[in-house]
Amino acid sequence: MQQQQTAFRRAEKKHKARRGLPNLADVIDVSTIDASDGAAVRQLSLTRDMCQPSALPFQTFCQDRPPAYTLRDHPGLIVIPNPFTAEAQRWLARKCLCDCTRPPNRTNLDPFFDLPSQSLFALASLPSNNRLANTSMREESQHLVASRVQSDSIDAGISRPKGRIYTQSAPAADLLEHLRWCTLGQQYNWTTKEYDLGTSAFDRELNALMHSIAEAISDPAYAACDGSEDWPRINSYDGSEFVSQAGIINYYDDRASMAGHVDKTEESMDAPLISLSVGLSCIYLIGGPTRDTEPTPLLLRSGDVLAMCGDSRLAFHGVPRVLPDTAPEYLTQPNAGDADDVAARYPEWHNFAVYLGTHRINCNARKCSQK
Repeated sequence: MQQQQTAFRRAEKKHKARRGLPNLADVIDVSTIDASDGAAVRQLSLTRDMCQPSALPFQTFCQDRPPAYTLRDHPGLIVIPNPFTAEAQRWLARKCLCDCTRPPNRTNLDPFFDLPSQSLFALASLPSNNRLANTSMREESQHLVASRVQSDSIDAGISRPKGRIYTQSAPAADLLEHLRWCTLGQQYNWTTKEYDLGTSAFDRELNALMHSIAEAISDPAYAACDGSEDWPRINSYDGSEFVSQAGIINYYDDRASMAGHVDKTEESMDAPLISLSVGLSCIYLIGGPTRDTEPTPLLLRSGDVLAMCGDSRLAFHGVPRVLPDTAPEYLTQPNAGDADDVAARYPEWHNFAVYLGTHRINCNARKCSQK
């Protein structure tokens, strides 16, 4: 007899189905609904400001205390609809594509390719209107990355890949489309399910941003309305103690998904897991302590902040669907970021615009140890 599917698996299949346009009828969009009725969503009031990170030389947040929301059935979950300036989102995209994918951080491609110290994104040199930006980019776009399978230098503990793309040298542009994740700070071992505590420090600028968010979501209050006295405390963790020690950046194309899972390797489970999105929107499922708990689907847009605090820190969650053609214009316009304060450190914006028009980037951070 066929085993009955869990509630989480049924929700994944429903929202992952690609017959016709995605059905968003039951997907909660906290930025557009009336969150004062107390039925499923309740508005929060941040009791601390989202302070400008001193490490970032541009305005990061649009307001000191933006609206925030939580869900009745998922205590501890905090959603802040896009509190960022357009420049901050473009900075985050550059950071995730150019800086964070370089050694000593590791990507899903490292076991199979001898990746250069320069980022794949810079080497790929995506075209704009079928023309590459300049001569140096045209030369770099032909850069071939050597497969470890060909040189027989693949790690003995890694299974040889079945996909043809992994078994031969490939142009950087082709490999960029196969970039799925990179690990930040203390590197996570997917085989042992443990952190390598001797590995690199977390990116300084990204840590400053995450710390500002962690402080702002410390002990938020329910917005003034009737009936909130029976709701649990949202986040009792003191964000001033938060340090980003490890994290993962996920790169989704518009057909990718992330299966339901729980993040529970960290010692410090009382600290929040903070997640930032940029690019395409997605359907995000947040469940409970087991797969049998009925999950709630949320719409996450570019710039949205999601923090898993309290009981939600050990909840099953996943991304069954990325929604095509949903990235904001300030990310997909060819020249949108050319005048940003940090633009000189990176290639021209049109390369990022092409990528962000068809991809979602999710960057998350967590504190690993109790210290």
